[in-house]
Amino acid sequence: MAQMLFTDIAIRALTGSEKYETFFDTKTPNFGIRCGLRSKTFIVLRGTKRERVSIGRYPDISLADARKEAKRLLAEPDTKRAPRKTFKEAKEEYLATFPDTAHKYHLTLLFNKHFPGLGSKQLASITFEEIEEALDAIEGPSARLHAFRAARAFFRWTTRPPRRYVVHSPMEGYEAPGADTKGTRTLSDAELKALWKAADGPQSRVFRLLVLWGTRSSETTAIKRSWAEGNVLTIPGFEDGKRITKNGRDHAIPLLPLAKAVLAECKGNDTYFFPNVKGDKAITGHSLVKLIRTVQEEAGLSGFTTRDIRRTFRSNMARLKVPRELCEVLINHAPAVLDEIYDRYDRLKEKRQALSKYEAFMVKLSGSGE
Repeated sequence: MAQMLFTDIAIRALTGSEKYETFFDTKTPNFGIRCGLRSKTFIVLRGTKRERVSIGRYPDISLADARKEAKRLLAEPDTKRAPRKTFKEAKEEYLATFPDTAHKYHLTLLFNKHFPGLGSKQLASITFEEIEEALDAIEGPSARLHAFRAARAFFRWTTRPPRRYVVHSPMEGYEAPGADTKGTRTLSDAELKALWKAADGPQSRVFRLLVLWGTRSSETTAIKRSWAEGNVLTIPGFEDGKRITKNGRDHAIPLLPLAKAVLAECKGNDTYFFPNVKGDKAITGHSLVKLIRTVQEEAGLSGFTTRDIRRTFRSNMARLKVPRELCEVLINHAPAVLDEIYDRYDRLKEKRQALSKYEAFMVKLSGSGE
């Protein structure tokens, strides 16, 4: 076990290799630093089992602050320590906080596919180097970025009360490996007509609602009959402690003739318009992936996503001269902070007028009124 007196000069001079090396401070017992080719992470070994806890990456956290945190962790009584959790245990608890939507399905895939080696490891012992190694093995910048964001959000969740499974996220202070490549595709009128015609099955009619409302797929597949009252369907921000809409705000949608006709054709069950096979929940993200492939094949189209449908709705609303601010409200984009606090007006009248224009456009395009 290599030991040295930790100083800023000494730490800056450390060079790593492909195999991580750990050095321990002679001034503060059990306080160390793990060095790799691209990073240096402060750690502390505590308890009789010498549990390794990641403190943070140098120089994002200074030597003085890291030593102070190490002393605090070493002095902390066992009774005050965070509950011991493995990555797998915490991951399953985290995923259980999400409703059974496409988002949860894709999160599950990301964790299972890209971080299998972390499953049995104690959360407190996981270092960024291990996460970085898993990320480096992912082919494709987009897939790597999505996996990074999923892991970062998960580890932030593990640090928050009442859990506090770890004191610091091992990903704290690390930059994302790249940036989003923004989608640009919108469906032409001919493609939109083909999609509408193809989306005529019990479950595939969800795509007709996506066309008419511009809503997110995970929010649309989850809709319940109880959310519709009179001529308005309201997707709740939260329900039973689980987030439903992305921004956590209720999203009221005026129900107009064409959308009502689509919903009337969705037999579903007493609870859901689009139930799963068992009927106890809404269809999953896995089912939606299958559905979109079927609809694409039936429509003679390829490559479009539910986001492209949403983008097409937003673009066509602008084409129909609907004001930009109202367009953003219609797709339930998160408002500015001040608006979120002070502006509680739901704009139902304006929404109804805009959606009436759009339904008239779709009736003419698809021939639904014939």
